[in-house]
Amino acid sequence: MSAWIFWVSLGVVVYTYVGYTLLVTALARKRGHAPLRGDATPPLTVVITAYNEVALIAQRVRNILDQDYPAENLSVLVIDDGSDDGTGLAANVGDARVRVLKLPQRAGKAAALNAALAQLTTSHVAFGDARQQFARDALRRLLAPFADARVGAVAGELELGDSGHVGLYWKLERRLREAEARLGWLHGVSGAIYALRVELFRPLPQGILLDDLWIPLHVIFAGHSVWFARDAIAWDAPNDSAAVEYRRKLRTLAGNWQLIARLPRLLMPWRNPVFFAWFSHKLLRLLAPWCLLALWATSWLADGVIYRFAFCAQTVAYAVAALMLLAPRIGARIPLAATAASFVMLNTAALFSLPAYLARDQFQLWKKR
Repeated sequence: MSAWIFWVSLGVVVYTYVGYTLLVTALARKRGHAPLRGDATPPLTVVITAYNEVALIAQRVRNILDQDYPAENLSVLVIDDGSDDGTGLAANVGDARVRVLKLPQRAGKAAALNAALAQLTTSHVAFGDARQQFARDALRRLLAPFADARVGAVAGELELGDSGHVGLYWKLERRLREAEARLGWLHGVSGAIYALRVELFRPLPQGILLDDLWIPLHVIFAGHSVWFARDAIAWDAPNDSAAVEYRRKLRTLAGNWQLIARLPRLLMPWRNPVFFAWFSHKLLRLLAPWCLLALWATSWLADGVIYRFAFCAQTVAYAVAALMLLAPRIGARIPLAATAASFVMLNTAALFSLPAYLARDQFQLWKKR
């Protein structure tokens, strides 16, 4: 029995982190296609939701106004989510294309986005955060795929500086997203830069954590596709702190459990057009840490040289990851330590994501970095 559990667990882990990526990449090369592109510059509102971002908001608004996009078709809507530091006042940079809507009290990102979409009169909307900066041609490139009527939403590329905690993971993730997009399977975007046909927006439930999954999933449910425009770039810096990155991962993964509770159709292949991709890309990552625990335990319990070697290899890898996380200066001298640390951090967050969701009060409101 221990040997059987060992091999099943190993199969799940390998498929989740290697097999699915290889499968999707191969399928995308054979069967994938890109949407028609054109010089689409429709009337566009860029929505920025912000809480206590007085130090960044004016620069962020100017970054959008300076885009290589027809000025007459571009406007900015800043939703001030009950800030008490003057964020709303700072967002008024003296340009008539900028509007600020201040919510009377802090209500969270979902409520802020719902309030924003209720104000829009343009056919398209783009979303971003206060922290990032767009490349000057980002909006033009982000909107170009909408020349294809089948495209309902477009994800941009979030460029992060290299970091042991996020570098390799993010590189692999965006390659996977590109392959999924070519197959029509992409169902998640980066909240830092994406665009949408306004008619496809569905209000977000109060307290929903992952608008960057809720919105594109409803685009797919409506019969449209989500594209990944890798040339539409937003710039950001990675978290230098392992603790900060861990909390971000924990919140995101807890949001996946919340999404399952709010959208049970995700578990139904006959009602979820991207069930295979969602199951392989999202759900299995929530289950993989349990398989890793089973793999480590059964490799100790099962008889045989292979299992003893597997147990020792796993133990050494976890020790190296712990050293990298707790003493990064020492751990950095060990080959592949950063990769091991990133993998362990991701799976530790996944392991505790369900308890975190069940104790979800701490995640109801976004937190400033």
